[in-house]
Amino acid sequence: MSDYIYSVKQGGSINCWQRSMLQKEKVESKASCIDAPVNMTEGYQEVEYPIRANFLQTLSEVPYPGKQDFSEVYDGFENPRVDFSTFQATPHKVSTYLRAQLRCQEKQAVECSLVTCGRAILWMNGKLLTDFRPYTRNHGTKTTVVLPLEQGDNELIVYMDDLAERDVNFFVELNVLSNHHFQVVLPLSYDETILQRAEEFLNGLYFEKDFYSKGEVRICSDYDYFEKVFVTYEEVTFTEEIGGNITDFRRESQFLPLNNQRISLGNVEDIPTSGLTHLFVGVLLPDQTYLFKKLVFTVYNEEKLKRNLGGTLEVRKATALTIFSNLAIPDMNSALAEIHLTGKLSEECWKKLQPAFRMIKERGDCADFMFAPLLGFWLGKKGQLPEKLRIKLRELALHFRYWIDEPGNDVMWYFSENHSLLFHACQYFAGCLLPEETFVTSGRQGSQQYELGKQRLLQWFDQFEHYGFSEWNSTTYLPIDLIGFFSLYTNAPDEEIKDAAKKALDFTFTIMAVNSHGGTLSSTFGRTYEHDLKAMRLGEISNILAIAWDQGNFNYALRASTLFCLSDYVPPKECMSLIDLQPNEELTATYLQGINRVQTYLYKCREYSIASGIEYHCFQKGHQQHMMNLSLGSDGTQLWINNPGEFMHSGENRPSYWAGNGRMPCIKQFKNILHMKYDLSKAYVPFIHMYVPYWNLERVDINDSNWLFIKKDQSYLGVYFSQGYEMQQIGDTRGRDIVSKGINHTVLVKCGSRNEFSTFETFMKSVKKSKMTDDSFYDPQFGALVWQEIEHLASYQVIPVLKTKEGAEHEET
Repeated sequence: MSDYIYSVKQGGSINCWQRSMLQKEKVESKASCIDAPVNMTEGYQEVEYPIRANFLQTLSEVPYPGKQDFSEVYDGFENPRVDFSTFQATPHKVSTYLRAQLRCQEKQAVECSLVTCGRAILWMNGKLLTDFRPYTRNHGTKTTVVLPLEQGDNELIVYMDDLAERDVNFFVELNVLSNHHFQVVLPLSYDETILQRAEEFLNGLYFEKDFYSKGEVRICSDYDYFEKVFVTYEEVTFTEEIGGNITDFRRESQFLPLNNQRISLGNVEDIPTSGLTHLFVGVLLPDQTYLFKKLVFTVYNEEKLKRNLGGTLEVRKATALTIFSNLAIPDMNSALAEIHLTGKLSEECWKKLQPAFRMIKERGDCADFMFAPLLGFWLGKKGQLPEKLRIKLRELALHFRYWIDEPGNDVMWYFSENHSLLFHACQYFAGCLLPEETFVTSGRQGSQQYELGKQRLLQWFDQFEHYGFSEWNSTTYLPIDLIGFFSLYTNAPDEEIKDAAKKALDFTFTIMAVNSHGGTLSSTFGRTYEHDLKAMRLGEISNILAIAWDQGNFNYALRASTLFCLSDYVPPKECMSLIDLQPNEELTATYLQGINRVQTYLYKCREYSIASGIEYHCFQKGHQQHMMNLSLGSDGTQLWINNPGEFMHSGENRPSYWAGNGRMPCIKQFKNILHMKYDLSKAYVPFIHMYVPYWNLERVDINDSNWLFIKKDQSYLGVYFSQGYEMQQIGDTRGRDIVSKGINHTVLVKCGSRNEFSTFETFMKSVKKSKMTDDSFYDPQFGALVWQEIEHLASYQVIPVLKTKEGAEHEET
């Protein structure tokens, strides 16, 4: 027996504990309807589902743990929280107990802040301190608790639980407010130096780069304390019981040796991947438990995927469809491609459909993403669909829940732009297919479902025609909208629905063309995630760009891509001129979208692209909005600046460390100059930072205390941080994470190229000597710019295809 000990003082948190096994219990309630409006903005909306209301009404007392087995060690590493945030497609109660000994030299009352989104019960030395139960779904609520510490050791027990409805921010954060100091003691059955070394070892792990296109994929280590590690691609907290939501590949967990402080995962061609890959590295402790650290990386097998799909759109679609049909993955889109090409339902094809069937039957969140194209496919094939599949789809269709006015106890999300479109498409298709049948959940006849679905779709398209996308330019959700648009364009029996879908497709493809650079979507996004930002080349938009215009990166993101290939849709011919810019050609584009009327601004040339959302919700609390973006070089190397929403480097919160903004910036932009301010006086994370993928850059110059300069091929970038900056040199973000601490920030971003400045040295010298204040900047290209007058500096020519009824205009010069 020995003790693992660490010290905590004012401002610190208790984030290393012993814990019990994580528990997950399915939650059910009486089926009922929901009355709430659809959120047609990109922001967060809370809707209390009946299942949550019932859960809160039936809360039970939680017993003191007694002989609870605290066999696992939890270590938050960079995260001050005890955080088990996860995603569950169906409703579950998640819970665990925590234990720590608090040791102090004298009796003291330690004041702490306690933050949770669910429930937290604290006992000190067996006595109840608080039962804090805000249950403010995914929004942390704070209270104050006093820890009465006696001299010596004091046992602190914490119980935490929450209701997981889809994504759940399942955490407890306990921070010391008063000027006290104490030690946290974890009694161990083995030498404490082993745990200390495990923590130090895992903290010192990092990938050489975040993106691998060829060669060996290796994890680097600062230490060689252990001979081997356990590597798993499965979540080490909670597992997801039903899948089928997105293309995925099976990866085996394994023990891997540590050689010369390197852990080889194999070569790129040996690692199947479909996007940003989450990896959990574990150290086996003497009591046969593991301590894990999460890392992320991306593999794009360039040799396999970088191919010539064909010289025409028709040929590229056919080539892609054949490739998709032959993929050995449990993805329904691969199955649809195979059925379309062969007219048969093979045993392997049937297996590919099973995850989608399970998701739809269980009414798991995002089931609509799968059911709409399945029903559309059935309708389009009519009598040619294999009978076994027709029978299965009929059974699912008659028992599905199509909208919130039908009783249910699921937690599918209905209340966003993309989900509402797909639920309405599901209802429309199902009713059309089964007009004489009675639908179990609603009790309606199929003909009624058809008419109701049609009416709702027309209302959806009417609002879309007025406002465009609320989740503007989103590399995450444009592909989801495209699922609906393609399904309806290809299979809708009504011309007015088909025409509306065609207009929406033209609008969306023009959006993608305007905002593409280097084979990816490079812009400001209404909503985004870390996996989209870091794995752009494996995203659905990049795949569609490759198929549509041979201007993207072909990959296995199948959902919208497969439906595109199954359709006869041809993008507007004008789009190509918006993508393939000639030497010395530039494009400036600005347009309004969404009910909130966000003004997006983009300036691009061959060498670079710079985009932002102009003065949008300045300094307010943010969500998943990606407010500025940079793309450098012909391969679209992505860089951006944000205020993190959490400290954990690859966590599950929204906003997260890399994706979204805890506090929104205030941005102005003129051509290749962007001016940004941050007020972090109310921010959770007190810094801004910049993602810098150094492995893909020719030069990163950090010799100036305020100016950062970057060179990529013929593109140049200068970034000024008013509070200075520092490159992170430790941990898994080392070399790629530029951090600027402080409350009030002014950031200036300036892009250039060899065509504009001749040499990189000339660019740096010109930019550094330019005069700058909080209100103005003397630009070496454009002269004096006063930010308050910036909107008057440019005049534009409107491109009609991007004009909505409410004046959401795309403008080009």
